[in-house]
Amino acid sequence: MTFVPTRYLISNITKANPAVVTTTPNIYTTGQIVRLNIPKAYGMQELNNKLASITVLNNTTFSLQSSQVPPSVNIDSTYFQAFVNAGTGTPAAAVAVGSGPTPSLSPDDLAMRNECTSKIEDATTNVAITNQPF
Repeated sequence: MTFVPTRYLISNITKANPAVVTTTPNIYTTGQIVRLNIPKAYGMQELNNKLASITVLNNTTFSLQSSQVPPSVNIDSTYFQAFVNAGTGTPAAAVAVGSGPTPSLSPDDLAMRNECTSKIEDATTNVAITNQPF
């Protein structure tokens, strides 16, 4: 079974305002929402698993916005980690929302694919206490 549009491999993301993503030739359209899957080895973890609205610049590049509602707000990646085209392991990719299976985000799967170094790496601080009746 083929999903359209498919997952497109990311070869670069600029540190700019707006962030511009370079992919393999794609058929995205302006206003579409994509999820960016960026393994740890590729850097720019600030965009990993983030949803963004896109503005198509040509068939291999698009800029990222954080909103579909005008006026859209550009995603400024100027101070993000650099994107490094690691070329190994799970590739960095852009996937249109609703275009197919979403990658597993379970800690076991992420650790197995070397996308995080431990099962608690992206854990949040527990700020609530619930008394247990024992």
